[in-house]
Amino acid sequence: MNSKLRIEAARLDWLLYPALIFAASRLLVFAAGLVGDAFLPTEAGHWVADPNSPFLSLWAKWDSQWYIQIVREGYWFQPLQQSNVAFFPLYPLVTRLALPLAGGNAVLAGFLVSNLALFGALIFLYKLAELELGERACPERSRRDGARRTIAYLAFFPTAFFFSCVYTESLFLLLSVACIYWARRRWWLAAAVAGMLAAATRNLGVVLWALATWEWLRCQGWQLAQAHRREMWRALWAGVKARWPEALLLAAIPLGLLLYIVFLKFNFDRPLAFVEAQAAWGRQQIGPVAVLAREFAALADFQLNKSGLSRLLNVGAIVAALALVPFIWRRLGEGYALYVLILVLVPISSAAMSVIRYVLTLFPVFIVLGGWGRRPVVDRMLLAAGAVGLGVLTTIFVNWIFVA
Repeated sequence: MNSKLRIEAARLDWLLYPALIFAASRLLVFAAGLVGDAFLPTEAGHWVADPNSPFLSLWAKWDSQWYIQIVREGYWFQPLQQSNVAFFPLYPLVTRLALPLAGGNAVLAGFLVSNLALFGALIFLYKLAELELGERACPERSRRDGARRTIAYLAFFPTAFFFSCVYTESLFLLLSVACIYWARRRWWLAAAVAGMLAAATRNLGVVLWALATWEWLRCQGWQLAQAHRREMWRALWAGVKARWPEALLLAAIPLGLLLYIVFLKFNFDRPLAFVEAQAAWGRQQIGPVAVLAREFAALADFQLNKSGLSRLLNVGAIVAALALVPFIWRRLGEGYALYVLILVLVPISSAAMSVIRYVLTLFPVFIVLGGWGRRPVVDRMLLAAGAVGLGVLTTIFVNWIFVA
């Protein structure tokens, strides 16, 4: 009986282990939030998301105000001012759909959406990491262990508390990983739907079109290392001619962004209102080199205060993500590496702010770390550093100190 139970548990590991990691990481996040709220001082005058629930209010800070406002009142736009059109529609739409489950409470609805999306994202990331990781000596066990480490490093990352907040991180991660997992399984329609929804969650979701199409081309025979060989191009052309409708399906991914543009044109006669609104947050396109030069110059005069801590975290996240790109290329392929590179360089073309949060959705980073963690020392170091950082930053965040 014990043997049968172990076999059945191994078969269900894709569900059971994500459930365990979800429960353990959220227990740490919620405990740290409650302790931080109880024992650390908070400046008076801040917005309270739900006066009847201090616990829910812990997970609705900063940008959460905008999402809750969209759920309750809809979109509005004022030129040259901070406007809620800067925030893409799918997350508030799903939150609004969840209102009946939350008794009409928009904060509770957002909290539920975020946490359920996180659980789904952990499951899909586990499955994707199983496809990407594995050693020749013991492929099944190494894939499972690598997938376990991948989701653990993600769930205990220092800013992973955002997955439980009224923010888009968990929903965007779920849709992004689902899109690529289904593309890897060659379920192109499902990949296209998930990618389209991701593009309606964040503007950079449109980059999934390139990554999913890259995977489709790879299935037709494309190999960058073989690009100089005529035989590869012949095989690619034959595959494209035979299976072009699949590529046409993937071309639906940008519709998530395009539909939002049409909505803005119809309602405000400003199809790119979300770009205009972002400028009111001080985001102006000056290029990643100029942004990094500015941030490093500021760090030269570093002071351990609120702004100094945020800058240090964001610059560290940028440097670490860029440093990992070659390793992602080597382990997972050029498609994943270029995806990470784009999702880092585009935001820092205007500002380094919030990058420590944005890296949460760079799932190829965590898959590579999951491979590295097969060394026990590395595994313990990553988990310990992540858990400590997660506890500390959660206590900071719930006290209205800006993290990302």
